[in-house]
Amino acid sequence: MKKIIALTAFIAAMLPLPAIARGLPQGPPPVPGEAVVRAATPKALAQAIASLSQQFAGVGVIDRINGRPIYLISYQLNGNQTVDQFENALRALTQQGTLSWEELNYTGQTGEGQTDSLWLSGLGLSAEQFNAQYASPLMGVDVAHKSSRGAGVVVSVIDTGIDAAHPLLSGAVSTQGASFVPGSTNFNDVGDGIDNDGDGFIDEQVGHGTFVAGLIHLVAPDAMILSARALDSEGRGNNFRIAQAIAWSIDRGAHVINMSLGESYHSQSIVNMVNEADSKGIVICGAAGNGNSNSVRQYPACEATALGVTALDWNDVRAPFSNWDIRMDIAAPGHTEILNGVPRLDHSIIGPIPGGQFAVWKGTSFANAFVSGTVALVRSQNPQWPNTNVPATQIRSRILAMIADSGASVDFQNPTFAGQLGQARVSASGVVKLSPVAPPMCDIDCDGVVGASDLASILGNWGPTPIWTRADLNADGFVDSVDLAILLSRW
Repeated sequence: MKKIIALTAFIAAMLPLPAIARGLPQGPPPVPGEAVVRAATPKALAQAIASLSQQFAGVGVIDRINGRPIYLISYQLNGNQTVDQFENALRALTQQGTLSWEELNYTGQTGEGQTDSLWLSGLGLSAEQFNAQYASPLMGVDVAHKSSRGAGVVVSVIDTGIDAAHPLLSGAVSTQGASFVPGSTNFNDVGDGIDNDGDGFIDEQVGHGTFVAGLIHLVAPDAMILSARALDSEGRGNNFRIAQAIAWSIDRGAHVINMSLGESYHSQSIVNMVNEADSKGIVICGAAGNGNSNSVRQYPACEATALGVTALDWNDVRAPFSNWDIRMDIAAPGHTEILNGVPRLDHSIIGPIPGGQFAVWKGTSFANAFVSGTVALVRSQNPQWPNTNVPATQIRSRILAMIADSGASVDFQNPTFAGQLGQARVSASGVVKLSPVAPPMCDIDCDGVVGASDLASILGNWGPTPIWTRADLNADGFVDSVDLAILLSRW
């Protein structure tokens, strides 16, 4: 059975890698009739809407980022009006102080979607092969698990959704996710059976989010994963919906946010939310992109308050598709070798796809997932953060320094790209040596054992928990009998 998936939703198909490489687009197109504004007060927003309505039809508020004065607005152009004219009218409102900032609502994608990179399934791959893939011993994952497995950490995956029913991910994905894809409340990794972007492939990126979640789980198997679906089945999203997903992830209590996606437009919406996450000690990991270039920067990877991740092969040599830039922070495995249309499994990135299967793929998206998982290991070892010694605003830089100090230098293997692939190739086994052994799963009070005090924490926090608490062991928004059962199983 053939199923194609690309971009930030992966392409499930019986196709060889690399499948198609059309190159990066010159720039992302805006969503027709949509713009994003920040207005400090409701009065300022009303003034802006009234002013724009004097020149354009259909101006109104469509949506808002919860708890933030950031709004998605609509507009319509008549036959003589242009998008540039509307954008100029918006800009004038910012210049006069009515709006804090404004932008058109531009689209974004996964790196794999931008270059139509496809995944290859139908290989009869097993969970054992997934666990043994070359990236695991290269990063020292099994050794790292003696010190940390990511317990007590929540990782949000902003992607195409996650197939939580995959046996590999059983119990690792929260039942309470969210969809920010217009017209859909489904946060699973599913398609709609339509070629929405007209490129000849149907649901070409379905599976991307599941693949990414699987790699995070490989590195941090006791971390809880949230599905924040902001990309459709073609792997497409836009800055407002992606910013919404970041805000939701912040509000749900995520410690790490994986963003295996990007856009060349430097969106104010996303900048605002990435900066807010960083200020609260939440580490955002962004994929560098698959354009084999440093001429088109991808965001949020190039954002100063996020970790930018490039991709390497099994010898720590830059993957031929990976972007590079002086703004990149960390490198990780992300390349798969294809010989005569057949993947060499000992040189492949292997991950789960919907339907209980496994596939091979390549891309900076997957290097990014390995880094997110490693960050989760470090956060698990340091449940006291933020504190006086490491305030929230320094958590990202502290973790970056730890990964850089403990990782493998890649400049010698990549002299042409020295200083542009990140400070080091991530070493999970190396970085966990820099912190104490992490509290085990269900050790709610972090005293090193699972016992009566943890049971008291469960009972004391019983009920709904809008913001994640450590007593919410399955990160579903409730401390209840399910969490109690998990605790008793680990007693």
